Amino acid sequence: MPPRYVSRPFLRLAALALLAGLAACAGSVAAPTVVQDLSSEQRSALHLGEISTDKQPSVAVTEEALNRITMLVRNAIAEQSPDLLLPQNAAGGTALRILITQYDEGNAFARAMLAGLGQIHIDGDVTLVDRTTGATLATYKVSKQFAFGGILGASTSIEDVEKGFAKSVAETVKPRK
Repeated sequence: MPPRYVSRPFLRLAALALLAGLAACAGSVAAPTVVQDLSSEQRSALHLGEISTDKQPSVAVTEEALNRITMLVRNAIAEQSPDLLLPQNAAGGTALRILITQYDEGNAFARAMLAGLGQIHIDGDVTLVDRTTGATLATYKVSKQFAFGGILGASTSIEDVEKGFAKSVAETVKPRK
């Protein structure tokens, strides 16, 4: 009996599916590190009246990227927990403040050459602050990175990793059951 061969169209389809699956890793959720968590009472009463993103002075990131991250976080929260968001410019509620502590776009050529080189990396501190009293309610550290190699590494951008970072930030305010 002659050996069976897999058709070329099938191999191409399988390769594309694998690339698509790996590309999703850039936008996947990374578990936040809890520094100070919300109490169950605070979490059940949580309503976000403000979401903002800033950077440490030593971090090279554009205002456009900071605004994009803020919108991605707002959208991620609206998708998973729409009841948490107060209308924009509403008084009261809790402020979610993100401080970007590392923002490295990496190098696409280096990623294409070898996995682990030229990695994309975003780190941030997430703080929840009572807008009425100014008291810090909770603090988290969020880190998102991407270091795959080959074509996938070369074709993945910082914007792809920002989506995963935003989803990870949204996890900090996700209602728990």
